[in-house]
This record gives sequence, structure tokens and C-alpha cells, in this order.
Amino acid sequence: MKIKMNLKNNYKLVPEGQRRLKITKSECSPSGKPSRWNLTFEDSEGGFVNTRFDFTNNFSLFAMGKFLESVLGFKDGDEFDTKADAERCIGIDIIAEVVHTEGSKVNDDGEPTIFANIVNKTIRLADDTTTQTATESPRNMISNALDDLD
Repeated sequence: MKIKMNLKNNYKLVPEGQRRLKITKSECSPSGKPSRWNLTFEDSEGGFVNTRFDFTNNFSLFAMGKFLESVLGFKDGDEFDTKADAERCIGIDIIAEVVHTEGSKVNDDGEPTIFANIVNKTIRLADDTTTQTATESPRNMISNALDDLD
């Protein structure tokens, strides 16, 4: 097996805001007795967001439960199968709020590293009519639609 090295760091950051993302990778690790669930999301512009749920952290488990409730319809008390349920997530499109945070280390240009993160409370399944980005909040979109009815 050969692995091509990417030394130019052509990584594309997902823009901030409400984004339509596709789950492209979903795996629990390490194999045998997993302690975390790693997910990779891709947007239509080629940017990626990675997220991780830690099975040993109660806050992370709660966030994971809310994610599973939105994505797979989990209910309180349902059990997550680290193999089957993780694989079921691949290919699912979601709508999520992406925010940028500044890292503590600097990149090769001397600038702080920027990370894209998903805000868990805004995750929902995407439908076929959802656009890539939303230019206004859902509350404003509803309000504007109601104004059009007058």
C-alpha cells in the first residue's frame, strides 16, 4: 500500500453557518473495546468537519444521544451498536450549524489554526428541498413566509 503525502495542507475549511453536510465516515475505535465514535462530514464545496464522541465522558454521551435522536430516531434507553449503528449513519445528509474556533497552536504561516465544529443542538435530517446554506435563520424564514400571506 502507498500513501500520498499532502505537505501543502490543501485542507478546505467548511464555512460557518447553517450547512448541509453528508456523513462520509463513521467508525468506533479502537477496535475490540471502542472508547470513541469518530465521524467525518463533507459539504458540497469539498470542505470537511470531523467530530468525536467520547464514551467515557457523560457530557459527550449526552451530546451523542441528541445526535442519534436527530439522525437515527433514537429514543431514551435505546442502545447504540458500535458496529451496525455507526455504519447506518454513512451517507446521511444533515443540516447543522458550523462554527469556527481558534486553536492554541499556529500554522506554518504564523496564524492561529482554525477549526470547524458542529453545534449539536442544531442538527436535523436534511430533506431534498433543503439548500446548501441558509442566509437567514429558520425563525426569520417562517416570519417572512407568514408576512407573505397577509
